[in-house]
Amino acid sequence: MKLKDIPRRLGYILGAQWTRDVSWTAFTILLARHSPDVLGQIVLALTYGYLVKTVADVGLNDFLLSTFARGRTHARSLLSEVSWLKLAVWIVAMAVTWVITGLQGYTSELRIVVLCIAGGLGLDAVSDSFFALCQARGRQDVEMRIRIPSALVGIGYGIVCVVMGASPIAIALYKPVESLLCIAFARAALHFNPLADVGLSGLADLARQMKSGLIFTCMAVCAMFYNKINVIFLKQYGCDADVGGYGVAWETVEGLSTLVSSALLGKVIFPLLARLWEKDRQAFRTLAGQTARSLWAAALPVIFLICVESDRFLTFVYGQHYATAVTAQQLLTPCLATAFLHNLAAYAMIGMRRHVLLFFFYLSGLIVNIVCCFVLIPAMPLEGAALALTVTKVWVAILTVTFFQVTARPMSLAQWLVMLSAGATSVLLWWGSSPYVPREAAEFFGIVPLLVLFWFWRPPAPFEKQAAGSNGNIPT
Repeated sequence: MKLKDIPRRLGYILGAQWTRDVSWTAFTILLARHSPDVLGQIVLALTYGYLVKTVADVGLNDFLLSTFARGRTHARSLLSEVSWLKLAVWIVAMAVTWVITGLQGYTSELRIVVLCIAGGLGLDAVSDSFFALCQARGRQDVEMRIRIPSALVGIGYGIVCVVMGASPIAIALYKPVESLLCIAFARAALHFNPLADVGLSGLADLARQMKSGLIFTCMAVCAMFYNKINVIFLKQYGCDADVGGYGVAWETVEGLSTLVSSALLGKVIFPLLARLWEKDRQAFRTLAGQTARSLWAAALPVIFLICVESDRFLTFVYGQHYATAVTAQQLLTPCLATAFLHNLAAYAMIGMRRHVLLFFFYLSGLIVNIVCCFVLIPAMPLEGAALALTVTKVWVAILTVTFFQVTARPMSLAQWLVMLSAGATSVLLWWGSSPYVPREAAEFFGIVPLLVLFWFWRPPAPFEKQAAGSNGNIPT
């Protein structure tokens, strides 16, 4: 496999990701303009849904991808065992969610909305096992052909409901529709029923997989909890409209973060890193360095634009009701850089089999997040929720990126200095020119150094240079 094949594989993933993102963006904008309160209910339900999905995943997706990539097990039997495990855990998680929402004092309608969306996201954990097999075998095109129609039908149904002024429960059904279609299409692509292939011997394998994947489960739970529990605190100390404001503030940041961390890093780069660490350490460092530089170069201009244009962007896209969310979005922008680089470092650590240390990094992040939620959110609900997440992500990123840099040295000291100099020059040009020139001109001056950095560190250049210098071969 060649490094120049990475853009092709990434293109398949982006095709599916962007189709869903465009549909989801339209859905979110319509819903935000329709009712901030209903949007807040959907955002809260999504928070519970991601927690259910994380629990139902049992932390096995990265383990599955790594195992499939190494080709050391019978994929069909492993897929069957994990599918049974995920369904069983999903049922338990749904029951716990129903109890927790009751203890929180939510209305019956809100509890049903939470259950619908949480159930759909939990079912995504089952289909994700099949997609891990696709990614490990380089068949991202199969994943794209499944995800695109599922997203279009599911989110399209939600958009129709919003336009027609349907109830929150009817709107929330978009997620089960999308998830069930994904499972049905994945089942058809497999040409066998993964739930029918587990016997008594498979149960023993299932227990071993649970033991092997326990550390991944703990990592995934810690990460998802510190990413989402601030919304539950925000609902407790704020209102549905505050949750909706946080939702639109986080939407842009999360969309870009997910695009890179899930599409490029999780589904394309990570399978390569997992193989290279065992077979070619120098190629591992080369790929990690190319990816790190490109991610920094891509993240900095986006962060700059979001910071300086949030006041225009949020109110223009979502409406004047969300002017109070501008500060929250600006506080969240560091999460872009931390998400890009932390996820690269985290995937590299898994490939290096340092997942136990990574778990303790995540655990420390969860502790920091809980403390921040208790301290910051009661005093300033919306801004506190954003700041709690940013502090947590910066803390975890410092730990993972530092370990990654010390161990693999993906970037040299000179490259770090170039990047930091570009960032500092950008801020100085923007801040220094703001009193003397129109706002747009100051922003242009500020972004130029970052665009120059991106030009020199853009992804195709290092990939092609490596391909030319080493025949572009990666062991398979």
